Amino acid sequence: MNVFGAASLAGTFAAGAAILAGVIGGLAFLAVVYMGLEVRMTRMDFLRVLGSMMAPKASRRSVYAIGVAIHLMASAVFGLIYAGILTAVDVASVGSAATWGVLIGAVHGIGVLIVLPMMLAMAHPLVRTGDLERPGALMTGFGSMTPAGSLAAHVVFGLVAGSIYAAIAL
Repeated sequence: MNVFGAASLAGTFAAGAAILAGVIGGLAFLAVVYMGLEVRMTRMDFLRVLGSMMAPKASRRSVYAIGVAIHLMASAVFGLIYAGILTAVDVASVGSAATWGVLIGAVHGIGVLIVLPMMLAMAHPLVRTGDLERPGALMTGFGSMTPAGSLAAHVVFGLVAGSIYAAIAL
């Protein structure tokens, strides 16, 4: 692995594989998030929060459709970013990519837990009007286990996206 050497995205970077891996990782992320919602680990309905941020007065169906579209587009972009990092560190196997994916996912998840509550509090129209719960520090406004669930979902994203990218691109 080229961890300490000069990082390069030249060579084996495969954008199509990265986008596919990101979208599949995003679906795995949603599975974890909605399992957490179903077992009452959290009260955060991720797709509703995402969709209503763009269309707060839209119908329930439209809000979820917008949430899915935004999430899958973001997943594709993060797939490209994760694949870029995996290419830069020159992973040589699916196992190595999975390990790096978990690490990148954990860092990504921690960043989200720090930044997203502030973004929602400042910019989400339903949070600002009181029609959606305030997220609180580390998203604990949606339940005390929400940070653990969010972190787990990001780790799963990294595991799945990294593994799939390596399986296709290597």
